[in-house]
Amino acid sequence: MPELSEVKIMADFINSAAKEEGFFDTIVKSEVSKVNTELDPFGGAVFTVSAKSRGKELMLQFEMVGGDIKGAVVKNLLCNMGMSGNWVYIRKNAPQLEKAFKHSHLRLQSTRGNWLLLHDVRRFAKWKWVDNWSSNRSPCPLTEYNQFAENLKTNWHKSKDFEKPLCELLMNQKWFNGVGAYIRSELLYITNFNPFIQANKLTLEDINLLIKTLHILFRETYQLNGGHDKQWYSQSTLNVKNFNSWFKCYGNKNMIKIVDKKGRNLWFDKSWEKQSIDYLN
Repeated sequence: MPELSEVKIMADFINSAAKEEGFFDTIVKSEVSKVNTELDPFGGAVFTVSAKSRGKELMLQFEMVGGDIKGAVVKNLLCNMGMSGNWVYIRKNAPQLEKAFKHSHLRLQSTRGNWLLLHDVRRFAKWKWVDNWSSNRSPCPLTEYNQFAENLKTNWHKSKDFEKPLCELLMNQKWFNGVGAYIRSELLYITNFNPFIQANKLTLEDINLLIKTLHILFRETYQLNGGHDKQWYSQSTLNVKNFNSWFKCYGNKNMIKIVDKKGRNLWFDKSWEKQSIDYLN
C-alpha cells in the first residue's frame, strides 16, 4: 500500500483540491525529512499544481503563474509514496492542521493559506525533480494497457528476469509497474497460477490471462476508491465495506501466508502449500 489504484486516486484528489488554488513562496520540508531537493523552483513566484500517475509513481506538475514570453515554465516533481505516503488537503483554520503537520514531510501552502501536504507516517516517501517518468518502470497496466501487454509478451521469454518465480516477478516494477502485495495475491488466486513456478514456464495463453486479469483487478480497485487500512486511506470513505469484501485471498485466514524471499507478505491458496515449502527451502 499504496499500489497503482491508490496512487491514481491521489492524483485525482490533488487535481480536485488544487484546481482553484495558486501556491506561492518555497515548498516547505519537515525537519525530519532527509530528502534533499530544491524547494524554491520558481524563485518565490506563484505557481499552480496538477498531478498524474503511472503505476506506482505520482508526478506533480508545477506551472509558474504568468509563465514566460517564450511559453509556460513548468517543473515536474516525481513522487514515490513508499508504504504509507498520501496527499491531503487541509484548510488553514481546520482543527486537525497541527496534527497533520506532525507526519507531513512536504508542504505546499496556497495563496489562500490552505495546505496541500504529503502525509507519511513511516517516512519512506521520496521525491525528486525530473523531466519524465522513471525509465526503469513498465507502462501502466491500467492506463497504458496495450503498451504494457506488448512489453511483457515481447520480453517474457527473453529477459533473465523471467527466470524468477512468478510471485517475485510480479513485484518487479520494471515489468509490473503498480503491483503490490494485495494485487499480487488476488491475481495469483484468481488465475490459479502456481505462485512459485518459474515465470518463463508460462505459455502465451497463460500470459494473456495474467495481463487481462491484472487490468481488470486494477479497474475494480480504482472504481472502489482503493484500499483502506491503518497506513493508507482514500480521501473518500465511499465503498470501504465493498472494498474489504472484494478481497478473496489477501488477508484471508483460510489462505496460507508466507514471507517471500524478497521479504514481502504473500497470501495464496492451500493447494500450493507443498510448492511453497520447496520454494522457501
